[in-house]
Amino acid sequence: MKIYKLIKLIFIYLFCVIIPLKIFATPLSPNGYSGLGIVPSAHTLVSGVSSISFDPTMPGAPIVDGYNTQIGFGLNANLELVGRLATNNQKCNLYQVNSCPPNSFRDFSSSIKWSIPSNWLKVNKSAVAIGASDFGGAATYFRSYYLVATKTFEQFELSLGQARKGGTSNAMLDGTMASANWKPTDWSNFSIQKVGHNTTTHALIESPVLTDGTRVWLTFNHRISDVPVMAKNWIGWGITVPLNRVEMESVSTPLVKVSPQTVSKQLDNLVPSDLPEALKDKGFYNPKIGTKATGTLVLELENNSYSWNILDAAGVALGVIASAHAQESREQDFELVITTRGIRQLKVTGGAKCVGSWLSKGEVCSNLAVQSLSQRSTETTLLPASLSQLLGGLEEAVLWRTGSAWSFRPEIIISPTVVTTIGTEFGSFDGDMGANINAVIPLWLGATFESNRVKPLGIGTKQFEQGGLFYASRIKPVTNRTLFHQLINFPLINTQARLSLGTAYSVWDGRQIETSSQTDNGRHKIGFTKGTFKNEDPYYNYERNYHLMNYRFANNEQQTSLTEVTIGKFWAGDKGFSINQRFWHGDTTLNIYFRRTRMSETQPIVSFAGVQFAIPFTPRENKSLEYLGVRGVSQWTYSLETKVLEKNNILTGGYGEVPKVGDSLVMTFNRDRNSNRYYDINLGRMKNAYVNLGND
Repeated sequence: MKIYKLIKLIFIYLFCVIIPLKIFATPLSPNGYSGLGIVPSAHTLVSGVSSISFDPTMPGAPIVDGYNTQIGFGLNANLELVGRLATNNQKCNLYQVNSCPPNSFRDFSSSIKWSIPSNWLKVNKSAVAIGASDFGGAATYFRSYYLVATKTFEQFELSLGQARKGGTSNAMLDGTMASANWKPTDWSNFSIQKVGHNTTTHALIESPVLTDGTRVWLTFNHRISDVPVMAKNWIGWGITVPLNRVEMESVSTPLVKVSPQTVSKQLDNLVPSDLPEALKDKGFYNPKIGTKATGTLVLELENNSYSWNILDAAGVALGVIASAHAQESREQDFELVITTRGIRQLKVTGGAKCVGSWLSKGEVCSNLAVQSLSQRSTETTLLPASLSQLLGGLEEAVLWRTGSAWSFRPEIIISPTVVTTIGTEFGSFDGDMGANINAVIPLWLGATFESNRVKPLGIGTKQFEQGGLFYASRIKPVTNRTLFHQLINFPLINTQARLSLGTAYSVWDGRQIETSSQTDNGRHKIGFTKGTFKNEDPYYNYERNYHLMNYRFANNEQQTSLTEVTIGKFWAGDKGFSINQRFWHGDTTLNIYFRRTRMSETQPIVSFAGVQFAIPFTPRENKSLEYLGVRGVSQWTYSLETKVLEKNNILTGGYGEVPKVGDSLVMTFNRDRNSNRYYDINLGRMKNAYVNLGND
């Protein structure tokens, strides 16, 4: 009875406090897809949203009580991916006799659902989806395939579908399924459902917890049927988190008048002579400032402080320029160039008064333009071209008054490094954590020397400690690489290159050349990587030669959905290919991949499928010190994968590894967001940066 009193109190609280708020959560079913209860909804997780949930039951499992943890991603408007870890015991060793109770299991799986993108269905408040649960991997406890349709009538929602289990007796989702949902408020949902001969009821309450759209929910579930295919009663919980941390719906482009609700910020009261110091205060140390014969103000600023997106640096700098010159009687034209490691990447042109009105008032500014300096402009012809033009030099002479394009400012870049095993027969989760410390010293334009050190932090599970099963795979203290890099930018032919020389992977000495070329609109990109590293120890087979070709295609004009294929010989000598489908949500990427390689013609092909997410692991604004930078990485990645197309699921490493020899060209050039088309679409990002950054 105590639990029902608690439920009653929660409902009263939500009714009294939260009912006025417009909030929406997307619960995850304990079966591995979006939807309240057992029956899947034909709607998918919202694009750019991640949901994490926990239920203390696994419907259809040999032992229904236990731990059911899930994480789901809205990959795009009609596609979701959910990862699931289900087990009745977190730590027992399934390989050891009598270590686990009879019928114990541990299942790490993924599920996918695709909703048909039809305008006719949307107009009629309907949706149709197909899905598969527990696909991939050798062990499949809950595999099902289903088709479901959902129709909305004001506060009511009906779903009807058919499911078939995929060769396993544990999958509960089998046969005809139906559900009726009632949503009396924005914060509550009630449902009665039937799958085969099993009937259940469910209730959900939700609440926002942060202003960025993060929401939490509780579910209250009851099994009406007598067959014990799941717990009789249980409470689940979850949280929904937006992946895009920089929302720009209220930020207009310069060519569109903003709505009165748009958040703006008044310009600072500066005079032109304040410009150098004001830029330094915003993290642009040693700003290079000059004028052309035409009177145009020219600035070259090294982006030291804004690692998420180069447009953030441009937006903050625009605010300083407009603050210093917008009050003048005549329009002050300007050219702003943002550099990285001294390499010119982005040029912004316009008038200070016009830009100031756009930033502070939302007024139209038609003369503001952004151009990628990693590729030629549409007006540029390939020939003739001087070397200066080929390398992106200025077209007109500039009288520089202060600063320089390059300065000596070392950086210390710190990020976590983790080794994990999830859902193995040895345990639900085991891991070890360390610190990745990278010292980067600039030498000249585009040239750096780096030394990377990995240091264990002593944070991990017992299986990674001495005597543990994964002790040999623990993070060890080691100097991972000591390398010299030279970057070269050829914007006239849309190409960048990087040469690396030194020691990689602790004991391998050699070199690597990497190139990247893209089309004028940025939709197509091709790259080549070739390297040779040697080691005198016979244990390492003396020499590693690898060569890879990479092709990337942007599936849409917004360049938020990318398909990438890599083929060739990988670091370990295995030959094959990998296919990646990436989805951008702000500065976060989700990547679904399939990899298939073999070490030699006489050895079997090994295949993997996985999901990877990448985020900036550093503050959006980090000005650090003038003569020393301390920050996190602009892109930190974490991957979960499993063997597929095989009968065994034994942990296997070393296949399909792309060599890591420092920041790749992708990371250096705005994480592959360096085309004119990308900048045109995302001009509003600059205003967002002006409003939200550089306020101290």
